[in-house]
Amino acid sequence: MKKKTTILVTAILMMSIVLACGFSFGDTGLSDTEKLQTAVAATIAANVPPQVIPTLAQPTLQPTITPANNATVPPTATPLPCNQALFISETIPDGTEFDVGQDFDKSWRLKNVGTCTWNTNYKIIFADGDKMGGPSSKNLNISVAPGEQYDFLVDLTAPNTAGTYKGFWKIVDDQGKIFVHNLWVEIKAKAILAPPPAGKPDLIINLFTTDPATPNADENTHTKVRVKNQGTVDSDGFRVQWYGLDTFADPSCYWNVNGGLVAGGSVILECDFVFASWYPINKTSIAIVDTNNSVNESNEGNNTKTISPFGVNP
Repeated sequence: MKKKTTILVTAILMMSIVLACGFSFGDTGLSDTEKLQTAVAATIAANVPPQVIPTLAQPTLQPTITPANNATVPPTATPLPCNQALFISETIPDGTEFDVGQDFDKSWRLKNVGTCTWNTNYKIIFADGDKMGGPSSKNLNISVAPGEQYDFLVDLTAPNTAGTYKGFWKIVDDQGKIFVHNLWVEIKAKAILAPPPAGKPDLIINLFTTDPATPNADENTHTKVRVKNQGTVDSDGFRVQWYGLDTFADPSCYWNVNGGLVAGGSVILECDFVFASWYPINKTSIAIVDTNNSVNESNEGNNTKTISPFGVNP
């Protein structure tokens, strides 16, 4: 209310000044009353304080940070399992040959790369295939800490029949849980060759002649016989006989070789004989070695040699 009174007083004062001073509005075509009203309105407008339009506060936007394309995010480490093994080496390569019935050892060297210690309740077990005389299971004989190595060994025997054999084995922990699969051993069992027969002597006659080739009755006949031991072992002593005719009851000459013959050795035996009668030349003369069978030979069927046809001239 006080503010409006002040404005009104100011307007009246201004109007008085205008009228007193003859303030000119120019030739506006307005009456004096209209001019006075205009002046009052202008004065009032000049004294009305400007209105302030409040400005709404704008929300503050947070900046968005886009990571660089080359930023490296470290991977999440995967925890190691309790039981884990790494194959290192093995004995007895696949296809190794053994005689039937031959004993051998097979081993696999593994490294403990898990987090648990393999105690003596861990074991290797037979799983499938050819057992080859091996155990059903075999415990570790020491504890194996992470990072250490151990040789899993089984005693085996090649089967008694020739052929190829393959057996599979596994490793289990102290709870019986398998954590190593597919260990195997593969061999070839071969038959044992029979030993060669024991060496023996073998006596033969490789030369047998008479001089003259056709003897004459009542004349000297010179006979030559050569005996050879073609065996691989020295012979014992033996006897050699010559029958002028194979129909004679007694030998015409004979020789005793008491010292025998070394393997590959030979001896020449000679004698003189006179036929008391003539014989047609359709007969056979024969020489025989080891006549009493005192020598055990590899071949008993080659102890004779003959001359045929044979006869004696009158």
